Amino acid sequence: MFNALLMLWRGLGGRCPTCGYGHMFKTFFGLIEGCPACGLRFEGTGDQSTGAMGISLTITVALGFAGALILVWQWPDHLILGTAGLIGVLSIFQLFCYRVSRGFWIGILAITGAIHEDERRDQFFL
Repeated sequence: MFNALLMLWRGLGGRCPTCGYGHMFKTFFGLIEGCPACGLRFEGTGDQSTGAMGISLTITVALGFAGALILVWQWPDHLILGTAGLIGVLSIFQLFCYRVSRGFWIGILAITGAIHEDERRDQFFL
């Protein structure tokens, strides 16, 4: 159990879920192919992106729903301006949520064994 939580924590931090040494991202949105330390492959099939997108979308919708409820209860006279502001905030949040949700999803995949060490790991950073 502790190992699984540690892998999720490492994924949330943008580190390799298995070893904790390698970074997952080369740029803000650019995921590297694999961990240079242990060889865990981050990019593989499309399920890495799909799961991360589902996590990100779920969090954004939940925050949008909560924001809409607050908006209706607290500022019912300013719904149009409040809705525009809420959409803007959620759009910016979605940009920052990408890395976290992608790392979290890769951590989940590492726990379940859906991603594994690549036999070409020495080729990642040559």
